[in-house]
Amino acid sequence: MSRIENLTIGIPTSDGIVVNEIVREMPEAIANVINPDIVKRSIVVAGHKTSVSLEDAFWHALKDIARERGQSLRSLVAEIDASRTGGNLSSAVRLHVLDHYRRRAGALGAIKS
Repeated sequence: MSRIENLTIGIPTSDGIVVNEIVREMPEAIANVINPDIVKRSIVVAGHKTSVSLEDAFWHALKDIARERGQSLRSLVAEIDASRTGGNLSSAVRLHVLDHYRRRAGALGAIKS
């Protein structure tokens, strides 16, 4: 069961509302066992094995985004990698997840208005 039914839109701040939305959208069983530590995960991008170091909330959110878009996690990470202009892949993934949920929060805010 997802906890999105309790979603409220707040005013974005430097720590934002996005992480709360990521957790709310996860099945309750997963949301209760999220590891706040950064975990290094291996993934193949463009035929090369690389790794990303992400908190569980970002990893699960990335997988959710890929599933929503009907694409593999590998292809989504490849898109993120190809479009980044600087920084490391882990940072680019976090920014992509943040942007995805900010856009969603903006759309939900517009619907409520």
